[in-house]
Amino acid sequence: MSRIGPSLRPLIVRPQTASVIGALDVGGAQTQPALAVAAAVTLDAGVAMLAPLLAACLVPDAPAAAMVGRIAVLLLMLSVALATAAGAYRPCMLFRRRAQVFAVLRAGAAAAATVALAVALFATDGEVSATWAATGAAVFLGGLTLGRLGLARAMATPSGRRFAPRTVIVGSGLSGARLVALLHQIDERSMRLVGTLDDDLQSLDDLRQGVPFLGPIGQIFALVRRGAVDQVVLALPWSEEERILELIEALADYPVHVRLAPDLISYHFPRRVRLDLHGHPVVHVADRPISGWSGVLKRAEDIVVAGVALAVCAIPMAAIALLIKLDTPGPVLFRQKRTGFNNHEFEMLKFRTMHNNKAEYAIRHQATRNDPRVTRVGALLRRTSLDELPQILNVLRGDMSIVGPRPHAPGTRAGNRPFEQVVERYAARHRVKPGLTGLAQVRGLRGETRTEETLIRRVESDLEYIDTWSLWLDLVIIARTAVIVTRMQNAY
Repeated sequence: MSRIGPSLRPLIVRPQTASVIGALDVGGAQTQPALAVAAAVTLDAGVAMLAPLLAACLVPDAPAAAMVGRIAVLLLMLSVALATAAGAYRPCMLFRRRAQVFAVLRAGAAAAATVALAVALFATDGEVSATWAATGAAVFLGGLTLGRLGLARAMATPSGRRFAPRTVIVGSGLSGARLVALLHQIDERSMRLVGTLDDDLQSLDDLRQGVPFLGPIGQIFALVRRGAVDQVVLALPWSEEERILELIEALADYPVHVRLAPDLISYHFPRRVRLDLHGHPVVHVADRPISGWSGVLKRAEDIVVAGVALAVCAIPMAAIALLIKLDTPGPVLFRQKRTGFNNHEFEMLKFRTMHNNKAEYAIRHQATRNDPRVTRVGALLRRTSLDELPQILNVLRGDMSIVGPRPHAPGTRAGNRPFEQVVERYAARHRVKPGLTGLAQVRGLRGETRTEETLIRRVESDLEYIDTWSLWLDLVIIARTAVIVTRMQNAY
């Protein structure tokens, strides 16, 4: 946890604001912006696949079905990739009709031109007619336009507004009042204004516009931990520069977007950092890692890989369960509280590898090599990492990912100190879901943390993974994990 001043520590909610905070949208709403992005990706992908097929039905001299299929797949991959690069899948973009239509049209036109170039270079003469190509391009671009107009219209409804990022404004002075007034004036809002936070109750006179007051500024950390906030806009004056920096440093360890909109920002601010929030210049200070389209891709990866793994491992897992039952009395599964995304605890599943009366639920003592508490079957399971297989169910439930920082039990120690006391930014690893395997594990940083240096190196790898995540990195880690398991190079 970043070191912050006493004024920024979470405070007791005042009675008059407790009912407001208790009613905030939490829980499943945390995934709603990602669901909106998934809908946009599915819409664009469907148009890319159907446009060549519909053109083939409309034009008599259409190419062979195999050629149409190949072109459709290529168009799908290019259009989604280019739309991602154009920012067409940012959650806030989905609520801005004109901006998202222009973005997706630019990406679609570039994808169609690239496909046309590929066909011209590699297709034989007469294999693809110009009439069919022109019809397909018109249907494709027209479908993208109509689809995004429909999506923007749906997002503008009260039901669609549930998918907008939930935003809290920190500071209710001049800049905060300006932001609130601006958000009340526009028709298409790309955020849900949850409320404002401020320590100065006198400044609230500027905010009597139906926006809830959620309490003092320190309350922001409790709101984020509850999963009630997706985006934090800091609207404090430059005179509080030190406090702004403290807030930025502290919020960087939480899974939220952080924006800066102090009262002295003007349109003379450098263009490289001036980003527009409905006409109000703000600076993007920090973004929640693996969010938006990346979050959709990551979740799809988890479901596909975990689903295949469960299908392949179902029979071996049943055999392991039988061996555990025959070896020693007690349950087959070992359930233990672990710290997961946004510092929330969840129940992690493993095959039981210790004698039931000696199993360590509180992790006061980590397992060591040749640990007498480990059963005969348990020793084999630990050596081959097969004891981790039930965590496939944790992945499917959404508690974990296939790849991510390994979850630790609360209170685990490195040397003689708890993990969070050893590493200042230890909590930053909880900005993403914990993983069944991770970058630290494939680097050999697994097993017992006997020294503080071991933990520091492990956390450094976890933070490196979060900051540099890509689908390719996940695939590399999964492949390296398979090699390690095959060679039985696992912790005890």
